[in-house]
Amino acid sequence: MANKVRLGFVPLVDCAIPVVARAMGFAQQEDIDLELVREMSWAAIRDKLSFGMFEAAHLLAGIPIAARLGLGGLPVQNIVVPMALGRGGNAITVSTQLYQRMLEADPNAMLGPRGRSARALKKVIDEDKAEGRPILSFATVFPFSSHNYELRYWMAAAGIDPDMDVNIGVIAPPRMFDSLRNGWVDGYCVGEPWNQRAVFHGDGVIVALKDDIWSRSPEKVLGLREDWAQSNPELVSALVRALVRAAEWADQPGNRVELAHILSEEANVGAPFEVLKASLSGKPVLRPGEPPIDLPDRHVFYRYTATFPWLSQGRWIGEQMKRWRQIPQDTDLKAVIPDVFRPDLYRAAVAGLDVLVPQDDWRVEGAADAPDRSLVGMDQFLDDTIFKAEF
Repeated sequence: MANKVRLGFVPLVDCAIPVVARAMGFAQQEDIDLELVREMSWAAIRDKLSFGMFEAAHLLAGIPIAARLGLGGLPVQNIVVPMALGRGGNAITVSTQLYQRMLEADPNAMLGPRGRSARALKKVIDEDKAEGRPILSFATVFPFSSHNYELRYWMAAAGIDPDMDVNIGVIAPPRMFDSLRNGWVDGYCVGEPWNQRAVFHGDGVIVALKDDIWSRSPEKVLGLREDWAQSNPELVSALVRALVRAAEWADQPGNRVELAHILSEEANVGAPFEVLKASLSGKPVLRPGEPPIDLPDRHVFYRYTATFPWLSQGRWIGEQMKRWRQIPQDTDLKAVIPDVFRPDLYRAAVAGLDVLVPQDDWRVEGAADAPDRSLVGMDQFLDDTIFKAEF
């Protein structure tokens, strides 16, 4: 009898790896009966994983770290991360009205490198302050998400104080588009397909992509309850192997159209096929009515060590928690991160497979001259920061 594993996920393009593991038989080949459960919010995923309703979850990379640090308001079981679930996919989208204001305020910032578009937003904010208008509202998907930290990084690089100059709230990913369309928010940072959908419907404009803020940066991970992982080491390895093979399949350009069809099913992402295809094919449309641009690395599931749980990337997330005062400045992240991000579990699972594994568990992030550049690809920060965190 196959081993039953219940895995919760949120309907986003980056749920592709567990969806493919089930749909294409990779889980079955590892003797796993993989049951996928669609949830609308990250809080629901976290809580159901913690309370034993799931054995595994498609999770924001920050949630397991926050859980270990006791954040979130509920008693949460410790969560370990034996692998990452790809890179890319996020974007910052603003309403068409705000886009026009930004374009009028600073055309050079809007027509130059996308990462600098927040400079135009800064001018809009300053104008609103001078005129006594209400501050703008933005949304992210969760307080401990890469989306929250990317939105804040983008704003702060242009001199915007995300805690004083704008409102930033939390909205579940599938509800982002309607919130923008109905005028409840002026912009958001979310994963696909919810940026592309706003553009296709003419309600939003993508002003910055994840890669414009920090390319190859951490995104979603496989989260497991620590007690379950400790009790089922062979099953953990089998699950990681199935997901790594699914990631390799999903990363093949020739499989992207089929993947768009699979994800368009209502039980999976449930978004229109054409919207998913535009994002997965690396030809997203950034502004309504304009031709697509060429971004072959918009979604990376396997290449560039996209499934490896780098300790340094977990540490960067923890440092953002410090930066935005979510945790005390003296929190010992060097001690915490290796208990959460577990490259040792990844290495054990893929031993014997033809999978490229880094020599070290951490790296210097953002360095153009990094010795593992060919392995990881370009990973430049918006402000050319170098992030070094040794373990």
